[in-house]
Amino acid sequence: ASSSSSASEHTQLQFEVHHVNATEQTIILKKWLRSGEDKVPPYCTHQVGVAGLVLSDRNELLLVKEWRGPPSNRVPSNQWKLPGGLLDAGESLEEGCVREVWEETGIECDAESVLTFWHRHGLTFGKSDLYYVCLLRPQLNHPEIRMDPVEISDVTWMPVKEFLETQDHPLITHIFKEVFLLEKGDDLRLVEDGMERLQPAADIIKGGVQWPNRDPYPTYRGSTNRIPLVKKE
Repeated sequence: ASSSSSASEHTQLQFEVHHVNATEQTIILKKWLRSGEDKVPPYCTHQVGVAGLVLSDRNELLLVKEWRGPPSNRVPSNQWKLPGGLLDAGESLEEGCVREVWEETGIECDAESVLTFWHRHGLTFGKSDLYYVCLLRPQLNHPEIRMDPVEISDVTWMPVKEFLETQDHPLITHIFKEVFLLEKGDDLRLVEDGMERLQPAADIIKGGVQWPNRDPYPTYRGSTNRIPLVKKE
Protein backbone atom coordinates (compact mmCIF):
# COMPACT_ATOMS: atom_id res chain seq x y z
CA ALA A 1 0.00 0.00 0.00
CA SER A 2 1.13 3.56 -0.64
CA SER A 3 2.06 5.91 2.17
CA SER A 4 -1.07 8.00 1.59
CA SER A 5 -3.42 5.00 1.67
CA SER A 6 -1.73 3.62 4.79
CA ALA A 7 -2.08 6.98 6.51
CA SER A 8 -5.76 7.08 5.53
CA GLU A 9 -6.35 3.60 6.97
CA HIS A 10 -4.65 4.55 10.23
CA THR A 11 -6.83 7.64 10.46
CA GLN A 12 -9.99 5.60 9.90
CA LEU A 13 -8.94 3.16 12.62
CA GLN A 14 -8.23 6.14 14.93
CA PHE A 15 -4.62 5.23 15.66
CA GLU A 16 -2.47 7.95 17.19
CA VAL A 17 1.21 8.57 16.60
CA HIS A 18 3.08 7.37 19.70
CA HIS A 19 6.63 8.23 18.64
CA VAL A 20 9.07 8.43 15.76
CA ASN A 21 12.41 6.62 16.03
CA ALA A 22 14.83 8.25 13.61
CA THR A 23 17.57 5.70 14.35
CA GLU A 24 15.39 2.73 13.39
CA GLN A 25 13.41 4.77 10.83
CA THR A 26 10.10 3.70 12.32
CA ILE A 27 6.84 5.43 13.22
CA ILE A 28 4.99 3.77 16.09
CA LEU A 29 1.20 4.13 16.22
CA LYS A 30 -0.98 3.11 19.13
CA LYS A 31 -4.64 2.69 20.05
CA TRP A 32 -6.10 1.98 23.48
CA LEU A 33 -8.78 -0.69 22.94
CA ARG A 34 -10.45 -0.69 26.34
CA SER A 35 -12.89 1.88 27.62
CA GLY A 36 -11.72 4.44 30.11
CA GLU A 37 -8.33 6.07 30.58
CA ASP A 38 -5.61 5.41 27.97
CA LYS A 39 -2.80 3.77 29.95
CA VAL A 40 -0.29 3.24 27.16
CA PRO A 41 2.93 4.71 28.59
CA PRO A 42 4.22 7.79 26.77
CA TYR A 43 7.47 7.65 24.85
CA CYS A 44 10.64 8.10 26.92
CA THR A 45 10.63 11.39 28.77
CA HIS A 46 14.13 11.30 30.29
CA GLN A 47 17.74 11.18 29.22
CA VAL A 48 20.24 9.60 31.62
CA GLY A 49 23.70 11.06 32.01
CA VAL A 50 26.67 9.91 34.09
CA ALA A 51 29.97 11.34 35.30
CA GLY A 52 32.94 9.68 36.94
CA LEU A 53 34.58 11.15 40.02
CA VAL A 54 37.88 9.34 39.55
CA LEU A 55 39.88 9.42 42.79
CA SER A 56 43.38 8.00 42.83
CA ASP A 57 45.12 6.41 45.80
CA ARG A 58 47.11 9.66 46.01
CA ASN A 59 43.89 11.68 46.51
CA GLU A 60 44.02 13.18 43.03
CA LEU A 61 40.98 13.96 40.89
CA LEU A 62 40.79 13.25 37.16
CA LEU A 63 39.41 16.41 35.50
CA VAL A 64 38.74 17.46 31.92
CA LYS A 65 38.07 20.58 29.89
CA GLU A 66 35.82 20.28 26.85
CA TRP A 67 35.83 22.15 23.55
CA ARG A 68 33.27 24.93 23.15
CA GLY A 69 31.94 26.66 20.06
CA PRO A 70 31.62 25.64 16.39
CA PRO A 71 34.22 23.29 14.86
CA SER A 72 35.74 26.16 12.89
CA ASN A 73 36.36 28.25 16.00
CA ARG A 74 36.67 25.95 19.01
CA VAL A 75 37.98 27.20 22.33
CA PRO A 76 38.67 25.28 25.56
CA SER A 77 36.07 25.53 28.30
CA ASN A 78 37.08 27.73 31.23
CA GLN A 79 36.22 25.30 34.02
CA TRP A 80 37.56 21.88 34.93
CA LYS A 81 34.81 19.26 35.16
CA LEU A 82 34.27 15.53 35.60
CA PRO A 83 34.46 13.30 32.52
CA GLY A 84 31.05 11.95 31.54
CA GLY A 85 28.20 11.82 29.05
CA LEU A 86 24.94 10.03 28.23
CA LEU A 87 24.27 6.35 28.84
CA ASP A 88 24.04 4.06 25.84
CA ALA A 89 20.93 1.88 25.55
CA GLY A 90 21.20 -1.15 27.84
CA GLU A 91 24.11 0.19 29.91
CA SER A 92 24.20 0.27 33.69
CA LEU A 93 25.24 3.42 35.52
CA GLU A 94 28.58 1.85 36.38
CA GLU A 95 29.26 0.65 32.83
CA GLY A 96 28.41 4.06 31.40
CA CYS A 97 30.67 5.91 33.83
CA VAL A 98 33.62 3.61 33.19
CA ARG A 99 33.12 3.84 29.41
CA GLU A 100 32.81 7.63 29.32
CA VAL A 101 35.94 8.12 31.43
CA TRP A 102 37.89 5.72 29.21
CA GLU A 103 36.65 7.34 25.97
CA GLU A 104 37.51 10.88 27.09
CA THR A 105 40.77 10.26 28.99
CA GLY A 106 42.03 6.74 28.21
CA ILE A 107 42.01 5.90 31.95
CA GLU A 108 40.59 2.46 32.82
CA CYS A 109 38.67 2.43 36.10
CA ASP A 110 36.55 0.30 38.40
CA ALA A 111 33.24 1.64 39.70
CA GLU A 112 32.75 1.70 43.48
CA SER A 113 29.48 3.47 44.28
CA VAL A 114 27.06 6.25 43.33
CA LEU A 115 27.80 9.52 45.13
CA THR A 116 24.90 11.74 44.08
CA PHE A 117 22.38 12.41 41.31
CA TRP A 118 20.10 15.16 40.11
CA HIS A 119 16.69 15.17 38.42
CA ARG A 120 15.86 18.27 36.39
CA HIS A 121 13.31 19.19 33.74
CA GLY A 122 12.80 21.39 30.70
CA LEU A 123 15.75 20.31 28.54
CA THR A 124 15.89 20.02 24.72
CA PHE A 125 12.64 18.70 23.19
CA GLY A 126 10.97 19.02 26.61
CA LYS A 127 12.92 16.09 28.06
CA SER A 128 13.92 15.64 31.69
CA ASP A 129 17.40 14.70 32.85
CA LEU A 130 18.72 12.17 35.37
CA TYR A 131 22.44 12.64 36.02
CA TYR A 132 24.46 10.29 38.23
CA VAL A 133 27.98 10.72 39.58
CA CYS A 134 29.86 7.51 40.40
CA LEU A 135 33.01 7.12 42.48
CA LEU A 136 35.66 5.40 40.37
CA ARG A 137 39.13 4.08 41.15
CA PRO A 138 41.80 3.89 38.41
CA GLN A 139 43.04 0.36 37.78
CA LEU A 140 46.68 1.47 37.64
CA ASN A 141 48.63 3.69 40.05
CA HIS A 142 50.03 6.02 37.38
CA PRO A 143 47.96 5.41 34.23
CA GLU A 144 48.86 7.13 30.98
CA ILE A 145 46.38 9.77 29.82
CA ARG A 146 45.14 9.29 26.24
CA MET A 147 42.84 12.24 25.63
CA ASP A 148 40.04 12.27 23.05
CA PRO A 149 41.00 15.35 20.99
CA VAL A 150 37.57 15.61 19.35
CA GLU A 151 35.61 16.27 22.56
CA ILE A 152 38.29 17.13 25.13
CA SER A 153 40.75 20.03 25.10
CA ASP A 154 42.72 19.10 28.24
CA VAL A 155 42.97 16.44 30.96
CA THR A 156 44.71 16.67 34.32
CA TRP A 157 45.18 14.94 37.65
CA MET A 158 44.57 17.56 40.35
CA PRO A 159 45.12 16.97 44.08
CA VAL A 160 41.88 17.25 46.06
CA LYS A 161 43.53 19.84 48.29
CA GLU A 162 44.40 22.01 45.27
CA PHE A 163 40.92 21.61 43.80
CA LEU A 164 39.20 22.75 47.00
CA GLU A 165 41.53 25.71 47.36
CA THR A 166 41.43 26.92 43.74
CA GLN A 167 38.29 25.63 41.95
CA ASP A 168 34.58 26.34 42.30
CA HIS A 169 32.75 23.84 40.06
CA PRO A 170 29.27 23.73 41.69
CA LEU A 171 28.61 19.98 41.36
CA ILE A 172 32.08 18.82 42.45
CA THR A 173 32.24 21.22 45.40
CA HIS A 174 28.74 20.04 46.42
CA ILE A 175 29.90 16.42 46.40
CA PHE A 176 32.95 17.14 48.53
CA LYS A 177 30.95 19.22 51.00
CA GLU A 178 27.91 16.94 51.35
CA VAL A 179 29.37 13.47 50.66
CA PHE A 180 33.00 13.71 51.78
CA LEU A 181 32.34 16.46 54.37
CA LEU A 182 35.15 18.56 52.93
CA GLU A 183 35.19 22.16 51.79
CA LYS A 184 37.46 25.13 51.36
CA GLY A 185 38.63 26.37 54.76
CA ASP A 186 38.87 22.91 56.33
CA ASP A 187 42.13 21.43 57.57
CA LEU A 188 43.15 19.69 54.34
CA ARG A 189 46.49 18.27 55.43
CA LEU A 190 45.04 14.76 55.68
CA VAL A 191 44.12 14.68 51.98
CA GLU A 192 47.65 15.37 50.75
CA ASP A 193 49.64 12.79 48.80
CA GLY A 194 50.81 9.96 51.03
CA MET A 195 47.72 9.94 53.24
CA GLU A 196 44.90 7.40 53.15
CA ARG A 197 42.56 7.61 50.14
CA LEU A 198 39.42 9.57 50.91
CA GLN A 199 36.21 7.67 51.60
CA PRO A 200 32.70 9.15 51.37
CA ALA A 201 30.82 9.64 54.62
CA ALA A 202 27.72 8.45 52.75
CA ASP A 203 27.10 6.95 49.33
CA ILE A 204 24.71 4.77 47.36
CA ILE A 205 25.75 1.18 46.84
CA LYS A 206 24.48 -1.44 44.42
CA GLY A 207 22.69 -4.57 45.49
CA GLY A 208 19.96 -6.78 44.03
CA VAL A 209 16.33 -7.67 44.52
CA GLN A 210 15.21 -11.00 43.08
CA TRP A 211 11.85 -12.54 42.30
CA PRO A 212 11.52 -16.33 41.83
CA ASN A 213 12.81 -17.52 38.43
CA ARG A 214 14.13 -14.06 37.51
CA ASP A 215 17.57 -12.52 37.39
CA PRO A 216 18.25 -10.04 40.22
CA TYR A 217 17.27 -6.44 39.55
CA PRO A 218 20.11 -3.98 40.25
CA THR A 219 18.86 -2.13 43.32
CA TYR A 220 20.57 0.73 45.14
CA ARG A 221 20.53 1.70 48.81
CA GLY A 222 22.11 4.36 50.94
CA SER A 223 25.19 3.57 53.03
CA THR A 224 26.33 5.73 55.95
CA ASN A 225 28.79 3.45 57.71
CA ARG A 226 31.94 5.36 56.83
CA ILE A 227 33.76 7.93 58.93
CA PRO A 228 35.09 11.12 57.28
CA LEU A 229 38.83 11.66 57.55
CA VAL A 230 38.84 15.42 57.99
CA LYS A 231 37.10 17.57 60.57
CA LYS A 232 36.97 21.34 60.78
CA GLU A 233 39.60 22.94 62.97
